[in-house]
Amino acid sequence: MSPRAASYKSRKLPTVCCANFATNSASLERIIAGIGQILNEKFTSTRLDRQILDELQADCRLSNQEIADRIGSSASSIWRRVRAMEQAGVIDGFHLSVAPDKLGLPETILLHVSLHTHSEKTTAAFTRLINESPEVLECYAVTGEYDYQLKVLATDMRAYYRFLEDKLMSRNFISRTSSTVVMKKIKQTGKIPTGSLP
Repeated sequence: MSPRAASYKSRKLPTVCCANFATNSASLERIIAGIGQILNEKFTSTRLDRQILDELQADCRLSNQEIADRIGSSASSIWRRVRAMEQAGVIDGFHLSVAPDKLGLPETILLHVSLHTHSEKTTAAFTRLINESPEVLECYAVTGEYDYQLKVLATDMRAYYRFLEDKLMSRNFISRTSSTVVMKKIKQTGKIPTGSLP
């Protein structure tokens, strides 16, 4: 046997201890729990973050360099902060704004809906129905007289009536509805007022 082989043979290999494994598993669980707590914490924005959000909300096509030039920063800093806000869920996507009336959808209706029951099966069926209805742009569970408020687009009131009768009122879990037709849009924006943030 060579001296090197004898040296390796004389070394003691570490033994796997169940107690150590349990301890390590507990430590791993604490680490995972800590990460989850960090991810669930409220994101604290900086002045730079708010400036970036203002620029992107005005025009999401801006490059990092263009934003940097506008607010007096560097492109690398802009990239890092945008990436951080994406990971924190502050920026949840980049969207295109479309004028529905220019595409033949001039009618906007605020629709209130109540369900017969609020069982898990019923609410799941309603949620699935709404998600499968492209006419519905927004849906909120609300307090008050009705259970939900929807924002619906239509080509005209006949088309809306067909949607109401065929898609909603034909379902046995829909109790009642109330429709309010939008006569004029006074303000419509998706821009978050970053100036009011702490």
